[in-house]
Amino acid sequence: MPFNAPPPIPPRHGPPGPRFSVMLPTYEPDDKLARALESVLSQALPADEMQITVVDDGSQAGAVRELVEAIDPAGRVELAEQPRRLGLGGNWNRAIGLARGELVHLLHQDDYVLPGFYERMERAFRKQPSLGMAFCRTRLVDAADRPIRTTSRQQWTSGVLANWLPRIAERQRIQTPSVVVARRTYEALGGFRTDLQLALDWEMWVRIAARFPVWYEPRPLAAYRRHADNETSRLLASGAAWPDLARAIRINAESLPEEIRGASLSASVRWYVASAIRTAEREIREGGFAQASLTLGHVPEILGLLDEQLRSLSLTRRLLLLHTQVGRGLRRDVA
Repeated sequence: MPFNAPPPIPPRHGPPGPRFSVMLPTYEPDDKLARALESVLSQALPADEMQITVVDDGSQAGAVRELVEAIDPAGRVELAEQPRRLGLGGNWNRAIGLARGELVHLLHQDDYVLPGFYERMERAFRKQPSLGMAFCRTRLVDAADRPIRTTSRQQWTSGVLANWLPRIAERQRIQTPSVVVARRTYEALGGFRTDLQLALDWEMWVRIAARFPVWYEPRPLAAYRRHADNETSRLLASGAAWPDLARAIRINAESLPEEIRGASLSASVRWYVASAIRTAEREIREGGFAQASLTLGHVPEILGLLDEQLRSLSLTRRLLLLHTQVGRGLRRDVA
């Protein structure tokens, strides 16, 4: 089934812009935005070399301006307000459209970067000007900034990733605050898909990897915050994450060369079915039988992307066992 093309990103016209555009998409931000902005300002290049802009998506009138001015009384940070909500992908694309720089960094309101981030990203694009994007390892932290873990190392040294496309096509391996994308990349490929929610960034990384070299920095120089109120947690709790991932897997397959499409599709389906099963098992352990039932209800859609003969018997048995456990748990809850 063909999918609509991603929204275009028009080329920028006018005088040369800065090297970096650090764009912070926001919606009803809290004091975590201060941590994000401070992490940028502490290593910011001069204004003619680095644009820093908060791009708000229809928050309560005046609230974001007040917050930004309190964080940055000197006025270094620009604010682009939007009276009507565009949604996640729409606001990200608006941020890219407003970016004047050659290299675009989308930094979400809950996340932040560590010292040396922009220096290492600049070094990557200087060494390899044809890069589509560069990214680094990421520290995962909780709402109170306590460390959870650091993302897996993709290779030991800085440089262009070899055989990256099948690896990123299998599953999401990148956190958005760790990524810098050349603006010309977005102009060539289009923006983030607004028909995806959880997986809109993963689909973009696959699209880029299919067309451009990708640089990896093994130092952990970005922090991604996991907490109950972020968009990922909301989508998982609502059950919307799993059909979104199924759609992304189908879209990603269209970006892949024929010679790796089948194997990559199979690997991706297996990974996300196993992920849904692990999620349901955790929900059962926590007594969330209704939530586990919701999670398991989406598994057939993902598994259905594979031919029947490729479906794992062990996964099928685990699913049957979990459905039995959920049924018993729900009956106990009713009783």
